[in-house]
Order: sequence, then C-alpha cells, then structure tokens
Amino acid sequence: MLAGLGLALSLATTACKESEILNPIPKTSLQGSLLFNTPDRVLGQVNGMYAGLKNGSFYGGRYLMLSDIRGEEFINRLQNVFTGYDAWNHTINSGSNDALTTWSSAYAAINSANLVIDGLAANPNVVPTATAAQYVGEAKVVRALSYFALVTFYGQPYVKDSGASLAVPLRLTGETTTANNDMARSTVGAVYTQILKDLNEAEAALPLTYSTALLNTTRAHRNTAIALKTRVYLNMGRYADVVTEAKKIVSAAAPYKASTGVAHQLQASISTIFSTDYTTTESILSMPMT
Repeated sequence: MLAGLGLALSLATTACKESEILNPIPKTSLQGSLLFNTPDRVLGQVNGMYAGLKNGSFYGGRYLMLSDIRGEEFINRLQNVFTGYDAWNHTINSGSNDALTTWSSAYAAINSANLVIDGLAANPNVVPTATAAQYVGEAKVVRALSYFALVTFYGQPYVKDSGASLAVPLRLTGETTTANNDMARSTVGAVYTQILKDLNEAEAALPLTYSTALLNTTRAHRNTAIALKTRVYLNMGRYADVVTEAKKIVSAAAPYKASTGVAHQLQASISTIFSTDYTTTESILSMPMT
C-alpha cells in the first residue's frame, strides 16, 4: 500500500516537472490580465503606443514617403517599379502593398491606444488618478493622429461634401480577437468629429510640460494636442477655428512662440535642430529612432 502510494506520488511529481518543461511560463511576455497591474507595466503600455506610431510602415517611414510620392516631390525617371510605385502611379487597389501596410500599421497604433484606455479603466488605482488621466490623454492623441492619417489617406476630402462620404471603420475599443474584423466604414465627418473630440479631451488632461526636453519632444503634452487640432481644422476648411487654436500656441507678435506650456518656436538656425539631440522647442512631437 505504502509502496503504491509512493509510486503514485513519484509519477505525479514527474508529470508536473514534464508539464513545466513542455509548457514553460513565458519570461518575455505577459497575459493580458497582467498588463496593467503595476505602474511600470502601465507605463510600458503607454510607451508601446508611441512605438506603434514610429513603425516603419507608418510615421516611421512609409506613410511619410507615400505622402510625398502622391504629390510632386518625386519623379520616376526610369519607370522602374520601386517601393511606393502604385501610389506614385495612382494605381493603388485593395491588394497593393502601399495600401495594406499603412492601413494595418495605423490600426495597430489605434488598437494600442484603445487597449491603454480600456486597461486603465479596468484597473483603477494602479497609478494615481491624475497620472491615469494623463495616460488616457496621451492615448487619445495617438488615436487622433492615427485616424487623421487614415482619413486623409483612405477618405475623400472633408470639404468635398462636408464629410458625408464613407471613410474608414471607427474603432474605439481595444480588439484582442477577430470578432469585429467586418466593422462597417464610418463617414469622413464622423472620423473628424472623433478626432476633434479626442484632441479636446486630451488638451484638458495632458500636462503643460514634462521634466526634460526629451520628454517634451517624445511624449504628447497640451500644446501637442492643440497643434494637431490646427492641422485637422485646416483640412476641414474651418479656418476661423485654425486661427483660434493657433493663437493658443503662437503669440501675435515676435518672437512668435507659445506663451504657456512648452515654448514652441522656430530655431534661428536649422543646424541647431540637428546638434542638440533633436529636442529643440521647434519639435512638437518627434520619435527617437535606433
């Protein structure tokens, strides 16, 4: 009887060890339920949003390149099929790599922002209330900036029909499954309305400044939200609103810089921008690249 019990315990112990070996606990990833359970992990998710923005297929490269190609800044001298050729040749379709990569990277950044907003709401008191509000504000800037890229790339101009045309799906909650992959497109007007809502709420929640020039450059603050609003209103043809927002961050007289928050202004010499770790007040939002 005792020998049988001992053999059973031995087999159980061996089985447990084999299970641990065959199914190890990941050391470089976390379950979704653990992503927001410490302040450091919350900050990691916030930093991850910005990493999404600087993805090589988004603001980190391809999106900016495709924006230039669609204008008059590039000439294809030899008619070779190069990166961005479909955009340059105005032959983009749903299967074009130019369309797919920008679309997917933009929505990945949006989903990261949505997950931060959802995660903070589901895990209150992990960080102070004011810090949580700031993080949500940052997430809304990331989401607004991403939707601005999408609506200007994949939607008709707002001024064409006051935003009545269809644009892109408007996703406002984090997705962890494929359940909503068939979400319908929202109108151009609805997307712009959400962008402005996010930026207005972010303006109220974000700090005036951070503790270092690097953070003032790489993290969204109040003037970041205001500056982006001027771009949005300009695209909508709402010029009076452009002036109203611009007056918040540009003085009416020399030296033409923001009087509150980060004192954004043009540098006297362009070389200054590249000789100070790219953290001058001329930069409203920039990402370090390695």
